[in-house]
Amino acid sequence: MNRFKLYLVMGITIAFILVLAGCSGDSTTSSTAGQSNISRATVYDFYDKVQLDQTKEQVDAELGVTPTESSQMENSFTYVNDDTSFGVSVLFDENGIATSKTLFYSMTEDLAFLTTKAVTKEQAESIPDGATYDEVKNILGGEGTETSATQIPFEDNKVSYIRVWINQDGTMLQVVFLTDGTTGKVMFFD
Repeated sequence: MNRFKLYLVMGITIAFILVLAGCSGDSTTSSTAGQSNISRATVYDFYDKVQLDQTKEQVDAELGVTPTESSQMENSFTYVNDDTSFGVSVLFDENGIATSKTLFYSMTEDLAFLTTKAVTKEQAESIPDGATYDEVKNILGGEGTETSATQIPFEDNKVSYIRVWINQDGTMLQVVFLTDGTTGKVMFFD
């Protein structure tokens, strides 16, 4: 495995997520923070319906809404459930096949209820390179929330994931899990 290439792809993926996060801050989108009817099913409704390797036509039919095409990234479309303001951004390859999906949400705090225990910068710094998801869960005291899945072309399209642990104040610990299931990058955002 060429870790440089993997880090390059993951860097591009993280940039994709940050671009989407910046776009999701649209003031016309209502925040769902503080609503008691939010559940994991509400947040992940569209995300869970999209499968990598689906065609754009299959994704369009499955989600049943007109997507918004990104002006910043070619072949990237965001599908938002108008009833919940949650959705999914999907990156399609040149053949129209889904190769990456990222959870779409208005505010980081909207996902905080999915984290069972607060996380700290010190915990982020204590996660060793190459740790497994179970080892990370043990360090942090709870499960993370998957926010992205991306096929890595030079890794036989194996999937790399990004998981986050979000505090009530919006601070967040993000972990990139490489295609072998171990940590590749850990970041804490204040």
